Amino acid sequence: MERWALLSYRRPGRVLACVLAVALLAGLLASRLVFHGSFVELLPAETQEVRDLEAVSQKAGGDGYLVLRARGADPETLRRFAHTLAPRLEALEEVRYTEFRYDTHFFKDRALLLLSAEQLRGLRKDLESVLEAEKLAANPLYVQLEDTPPPSLEEIARRHAPRAALSEYLTSPDGSELYLFVKPSGVAGDLVFAQRLLTRVQATSAEVARDFPGVQTDATGAHVLRLEEDRRMRQDLTRSSLLSCAIAALIVVLSCRRITSLLVVGAPVGAGLLVTFAVAQQTIGYLNIITGFLVAILIGLGIEYGLHLAMRYSEERRQFPAGAALREAVLGTWKGALTSACTNAAAFSALMLAEFEAFAQFGWIAAVGVMLTVLATYLIGPALITFTERLRPARAEAPLPSSRPHREPRRMPRGALVGIVVGVGALVAWSASVAGRIGFEPDMRKLRGEFAATKLDDRIISQLGRRHSPTVFLTQDVAQAGQLATTLRELEARHGESRTFAEVVSLSDFLPRTGADVEAERAALRAFFDELPESARSSERLRPALSQLETLLNAKPFGVEALPTEVRRRFTALDGEGSFVLAFKRESLSDTDALHRFGDQMVELREVAGAKGLQFQVLDSNLIAYRIFELVKLDGPWLLLAAGLAVFAMMVVSLRSLRRAGLVAGPLFLGLACLPAAMFAYGLKLNFINAVVLPNLLAIAVDNAVHLYHRYREEGPGSLPHVVRTTGVAAVVATLSNAAGYGALLTAGHPGLRSIGELALLGVACATLGTTVLFPAILALLERNEPGSPEEEEEDALSLPFEVETDEETQSSV
Repeated sequence: MERWALLSYRRPGRVLACVLAVALLAGLLASRLVFHGSFVELLPAETQEVRDLEAVSQKAGGDGYLVLRARGADPETLRRFAHTLAPRLEALEEVRYTEFRYDTHFFKDRALLLLSAEQLRGLRKDLESVLEAEKLAANPLYVQLEDTPPPSLEEIARRHAPRAALSEYLTSPDGSELYLFVKPSGVAGDLVFAQRLLTRVQATSAEVARDFPGVQTDATGAHVLRLEEDRRMRQDLTRSSLLSCAIAALIVVLSCRRITSLLVVGAPVGAGLLVTFAVAQQTIGYLNIITGFLVAILIGLGIEYGLHLAMRYSEERRQFPAGAALREAVLGTWKGALTSACTNAAAFSALMLAEFEAFAQFGWIAAVGVMLTVLATYLIGPALITFTERLRPARAEAPLPSSRPHREPRRMPRGALVGIVVGVGALVAWSASVAGRIGFEPDMRKLRGEFAATKLDDRIISQLGRRHSPTVFLTQDVAQAGQLATTLRELEARHGESRTFAEVVSLSDFLPRTGADVEAERAALRAFFDELPESARSSERLRPALSQLETLLNAKPFGVEALPTEVRRRFTALDGEGSFVLAFKRESLSDTDALHRFGDQMVELREVAGAKGLQFQVLDSNLIAYRIFELVKLDGPWLLLAAGLAVFAMMVVSLRSLRRAGLVAGPLFLGLACLPAAMFAYGLKLNFINAVVLPNLLAIAVDNAVHLYHRYREEGPGSLPHVVRTTGVAAVVATLSNAAGYGALLTAGHPGLRSIGELALLGVACATLGTTVLFPAILALLERNEPGSPEEEEEDALSLPFEVETDEETQSSV
């Protein structure tokens, strides 16, 4: 590094030109990096849930519906509008079909064919009881003694209506709103497709609405919700990244007191980020909702290396000319920066062991980013420092004068140092006692937030009385679909009140029932009708119902091809190979308790159906969420342990001593052990988005301890007050820059992203307590107890950063 420092001082232009060429190439590659906001991208492609989702999506043409609400006119106008709009929408290549009306007359005329043997038997008995009551009522001597009269014909019709019965139009109960369910030909996770779909559907509906005065439309559904969430996340990430840059720049300027320091500190970070995301583009190809906020994190971590270099250079410039000061600054900070970066990279690399794909990608990008940023800092940082010096070449040949006389730092007594150690220990003990009460955030909807599309989605669900995004099961044919539906209903019945689905429907439910028992009951019902007395047939009250019964009895069996198109296409695969079962949920799965019941019952269904020889695949993004939660629960503790071991192992390798590694890492771990207490006091829960911050806190926290310890070893015993006054101040400034990167996420409208900022700031505060307060206090006490230490010297202790009145030496710029 000494030769590189010399080269950077003598030939800064060449160094900067080479780095600029690399940065431009990296920027070109990084510009191709895309953002994938789908939760599907968080799991490996070979995961069963992902394979099922992709396979069934191809068969179904897409997942979920885009739901269009029409309102603002009378019911008849809304129906005419829907009849005009539907064929226009179905002409779009992004749309498979549109549902808003069902041919209910087809099923009303064939209702008896859809009843089981048990239902037919019950219907016959009810009709017999009505006929018997009619006979008794015709007897003038009959006196009714029973309190409960026989059921009316209308009640019998409702009681024995086929379960597959549908309302004619999809409207609100009062008819003021009509809903068109647009079936897309692509999945909601494909944001390009989703945006094209929404744009063309909205444009078409607006064009048609011009011919229907007063009609207004708005949209919701899986594709709209994904687009809205993605838009919010992009806005939040962009805003937080810009804000973190602005805050970090302000911290740099205030700490170094020169505008040119922004170039020295910021340019290496920018170059490092460009190369990092170029590597990410080449190895992964996209960012997801977990890796998307790495810009803010890497800015915070990257600035730290440049700050230590720039502030150390400012310190050395008071003693040496520019060239010698640059050499001392590079040699004095390089080992600490490299150790810190390697330790950070080791902590991040532990995440690559995760089965959860998003954690593994985060670990890879962050580890690469940290190493590239520290290399960029020492590749171009010295050249940039030289460049700023050459702006005023006259002063480069001599040390800079101090503007204020040197002051000895005020000292802290031994009792205060012991109090710090005891106080942190007590806080750790309290933290351990409340750690089990923090909990994991169960409501995923709280992580997504509320917006117009979610409110509209809730309204449509309440108006129609059921959820409109069913779980879709793909089977080989109609027969297997019917068997699977029966199996699922039996399973749900066993679970009772804890069941997941309110309704399970297959194409078999719309086809005539078959079997000897069914035929026998139909024959019995026909015989009952044929044997009716003439008095019953001539009864004014019974004649309409008996006429309808005769029509139903004369209905001919039918097959799949005879079903109305709007029913048949819901259950038929695009290529005609396979049949769907639709299962409508009882409740929202945004709560993880309900989500886990759903996931567990799906596992149970696979076992039960497999024993019957039934094979199926499932299309439901909730299974992705279920698997994510399971993986986070499984990976989380072990990854945190692995990251801690990686940090400690890297410290041992760097410091070449278990004792020294324990001395540096111990306060770090104790500081982070206070995090549960901070979360409990703040009221913050863990969730699958902010959990990724925990290993990252190890990386943030270790930097301060490493730089302090390397400087302390460089200066030797007795130098602790000076080390804290110089490197300690730089560590505090670096910590603030890290906090700026995370703190910017507090402005996010997306609750999940905002929780990252909240957890990170609490973690940074705890890490600072361990590395910048507790660690120097322990060093001071250990130094005091060394043989030959002046035990009798009054108030001989360490000054801490918050007690220092920083002079111009530590705050001046390059």
